[in-house]
This record gives sequence, structure tokens and C-alpha cells, in this order.
Amino acid sequence: MTSTTEYEMITSFKRLKSVVKHCAKEGHTALDFETTSLIPAEGRVRLVSLCNTKVSALVDFDRIRGGFKKCAKLFEQGTWIVFYSGFEMRWFMDAGAEPTIYDVGYLRRAILGGGRFKLAQIALWDLGYEMSKEEQASDWAAPVLRQEQLDYAYLDADITWRLWEHWSQQADPGRWTAFHMFNSMVPGVIEMEDTGMAIDIKQHKILCQRWADIKDEKLAKIREMVGVDEVENINSGPQWSDYFARTMPDHITRAWPRTEKTDLLQTTRETLTMLAGTFPGTPLEEFFDCFADYKTIQKYLSSFGQTVIDKAQEHSDNRIRARFNIGAAKTGRFSSSNPNLQQIPRDKELLGEATSVRSSFTAGLGRSLVSLDYSGIELRALALLSGDDQLLEDMIEGDVHLEVASKIAGRKIDKQKDKALRSAAKAVSFGIVYGSGAGGLSATMRCPETAAQAYIDFWSIRYAKAFQYRYDMLNEAKRTRYIRMADGGTIHMGKKPDLPKCANYPVQRAALSIMAAAITRHKNSLDAARSEGGQEWTRMLATIHDALIDEAKKKDAPACLEIMEADMIGGFLDVFPGANTDRLVEGGIGPNWGKLD
Repeated sequence: MTSTTEYEMITSFKRLKSVVKHCAKEGHTALDFETTSLIPAEGRVRLVSLCNTKVSALVDFDRIRGGFKKCAKLFEQGTWIVFYSGFEMRWFMDAGAEPTIYDVGYLRRAILGGGRFKLAQIALWDLGYEMSKEEQASDWAAPVLRQEQLDYAYLDADITWRLWEHWSQQADPGRWTAFHMFNSMVPGVIEMEDTGMAIDIKQHKILCQRWADIKDEKLAKIREMVGVDEVENINSGPQWSDYFARTMPDHITRAWPRTEKTDLLQTTRETLTMLAGTFPGTPLEEFFDCFADYKTIQKYLSSFGQTVIDKAQEHSDNRIRARFNIGAAKTGRFSSSNPNLQQIPRDKELLGEATSVRSSFTAGLGRSLVSLDYSGIELRALALLSGDDQLLEDMIEGDVHLEVASKIAGRKIDKQKDKALRSAAKAVSFGIVYGSGAGGLSATMRCPETAAQAYIDFWSIRYAKAFQYRYDMLNEAKRTRYIRMADGGTIHMGKKPDLPKCANYPVQRAALSIMAAAITRHKNSLDAARSEGGQEWTRMLATIHDALIDEAKKKDAPACLEIMEADMIGGFLDVFPGANTDRLVEGGIGPNWGKLD
């Protein structure tokens, strides 16, 4: 592919108005900004490049009186194609304009599946064009821009337009529906990112100190069994690999999972837990369990400890402003970064002690957090996708995990008294749903393969349609190299699809589709309420897995909860029209994320 740098330079409001009008008649036009800062509060839009089959233009707003803010509403005509709409949309919102913006990255995700990529990457992958990014860090505030800067700025719109043409040709009606699902979430996600979640720093420091104490206790126990002379650096994977290679029997090391690049013996928490299960009732079980506990508490400290405090203190209001990355996972699910709020664990017993990371995330003075979580959405989605009435009945009227736990225990169990058994049953159900065989399940459950196979057999009989659905998806992927999703989009599975992914992807994508519809609905509902004088101070804060979180004044919180419930139920019905919504959402209102009533 070749690209042109022939474009019109626009330096007057009159000419810009004429070109934008012409773009609107054409319908779609690629657009790209070059700004003097990453956020509107700290900079301005310097250049805007425009490209479609009939327009090639570059606008220098420093040469137009009033700059971009004076001209922004012109763009409310037409439809503008961008790459990473969260960026351009923020600048338009700051200027008081609401143009129609389509993100070519979401069209690509609607066809191939999600993922994280830059414009230069997909230009190379999809168009075979290698972009130079040498001018990316240029001084866009310079009084006079170099020709190389101008050419670079225009090229982004040129490439974006070619990508739009490329993927538009492959988009059928279902894929367009999926595209709009992704694209429509952007305003809600911008609100979440800009608002941020407040942290009670004092409370969180107390929690971190307790974790540090537990880490020291686990370290001392490990050192009782393995001295510094044997493994000097307890956090060194290579040193532990060498130690285990020297001390463990050959038949154990041969079966030991290894790192992909360096071929070292793995020492992840999951591997250590699995190894503990192969030595029941021995000192090795105690050692591997202790080492796994050490890894767990180290993870808490590194991911949810001082990092959380540091991120909150980057802002004067002690709010973490993370990014919520739409369609980042292959399934289309969200990821979160800087920091990863998706990793924040639920309240639970951590190594024998109750812990609540979420209690550190608090509401502002005079406000409450409002949150609802889809209950068991993945198994409910699987039941609806596969038409498995028994699984759906157990999800709504009964308890899937109690049924499986009863099989494991060989008796009727009590949900409150037998929490550990029910938790183990979750591992069975999700392991089976996501394609696990008897070998993998036996390691997870620390039971013989024959027992694991019995659990699989039980599940396959009781939930026959859901069990078969995994193979239906595998066969579809083998036949077409794609799997069609509940939202109409597709995921490319390649030449050699495997069962775990074919089992996993449709369920995860359905859960994302439901949340996507809920986010779009909820943003629209809150905007409407705010415009009518209600929920004036209510803001969307986050989406964490299958939950939505808002912050509202205490007096507005009950009404906010009602709006959120209606929007989340509505989002579910958008994906599964007419489905039963009993026991669909749970949550409430509280002073912090860990305490919701």
C-alpha cells in the first residue's frame, strides 16, 4: 500500500466550514488530532487532519481565530472515523460539541475479536504499510510547524480512512451491530475515567501493614525449610528452578510446568498449589502451600498495596483515575490499566484472615457508592446460549454450585455450613465450562483423575446441552475459522481452534455484551436525569467485571440504585430478549465498595 501526502492546508474558518459541509455530504470522513497535551485541561488542539475519497485536508487551528473551540460544533455534521475515540471525543466534549464519532478499532474488534493495538500496528498487519512515528513527540505548540510534522499529522487520517474502507467491506449486519455495541460505550467510559474512585489512604495503609506482617511470617516458615545458602533470593525464579532441579526426583521435574521462553521450572502460585496437591499429608505439601501463600500475599502487596496509594496521591482529591480499555481482551471483555482495577479482589478470607481491599475504595463526604453486580452471569449466559433449561433452572430457582458440591461430597450439603465445598464446586463448573479435562481438573481439585472424571460425567449428564455447546462452538470454528457471538459479531479462531477457547469465548463475550448494553443505557439514563435536575452529582465510577459502580449524594442514592437496576436488567434483555430476570442483579448502597447493603 502507498499513501499520499498531498492535502489542502486550511487556515480560515470560512474554508473549514465549507470543507466540513462537503465531508458531511460524503457521509464518513476520517479525522485525527494533534494536540499540545494529552488532556484538554492542559493544552489545545493544534491540527486536525481529514480524509475520505474526495477530501484530503489538514487544519491548523492556531491560524484560525478562536482556535478549535470556536470551530468544534461545525463537526456535529457528518460522521467522523477515528482511531481511539476516547481521545478525540474528550476534546470535543471539552469544546461543548457532540459529533458522531466511529472508532475503526472497534469495527476491527467486531470482526476479529478484541485486542490491544496501536494505529501503526494495524496499518502494518491489515494494510501492509509501515508507518514512521518519529514525529509523534514533536512540539505541536511551535509557532511554525515543519513540513515533516504536517505530513505526519495528515498521514494518520489517511491510514485511518484506508483501514475503515478495509474493514467496512467485511462487516455484515451482525458485525455492524457488534461495532455499535463497542462504540456506544465510549461516553460512559470517559465519565468513569474522569471521575475516578476515592481511596481512604489511612485505612489502606493499615491493611498494607497487615499484609506485610503476613508476608514476613510466610517467609520465615519457608526459610525454616530452605536456607539462604540454598536459595539466596527468594523472589528469583531461576534460583528456585535450579534448587528444585537438584532436589526433586526426575519423574516430578519431567512433569513440572516450565516457562515458555527460558524452559525453567515454573514457580507461579498456581503451579505451587498444584504441586502441593501431588504430595498430600507430607512436608512437601506444607512447603508448597506455604510458598504459594507467600506468592499470594506478595501479589496483594505489589498489586494492591503502595501502588494503590501512589496512584491515588497523583491527584489532589486522592482519586484513582484508571483506564478502562474497551474490547482489550480477545473475547471483547474490558481490561483496566494504570492501575488495573479489574484485579481488585472481592472481600474474602485471605490466608486465614478476613480481608477487604474494596473497603479502601470509599465515597466522598456526604455521598454513597451505589453498585450492582450481575449474579452468576457467565453460567446464566451459557444456559441461554445453549438452550439448557436445567442449567437455567438451577441458576434461577436453585444453586448450580450446590448441586455439583453435593455430587463431590456424596451427600446433601448446606450453603452456609459447607462454604468450602461450594467453592470447590465452582472450580468444577467453571473448569468444565472452559474446556478442562480430567487431568487439569484433578490438579485443581487435588483429587484422583477418576474422581475428576466422575464430576465431569455428572455435569455432562445434568447439563447436557451446555456441555455439548462447547463442541458445537469447536465445530463451528473448525468449519469457518470464526465463532459468531450473541451480539452478532465474530471472533477469529484461526486454523487450529482448541476446545477451551471455543468453550470460553462465547460465554465471556455474552457477558461483555450485556455489560456493554447496560453501560450505554446507564450513561443515557443519568444524562437524562441530570438534564431534568435529578442525580445532578451522580457519576459513573467504574465497571469491574460484571459490576457497575456509581457515586451519588446520599439523598439521591436510592433513586440511583433503581435507575441502575433498570438499566442492567434492560442491558441483559437487549442481548437475551424475553429471558427470565429473576435474581439477576445483587448489590446495594454503602459508604465504601466493600460495604454495600
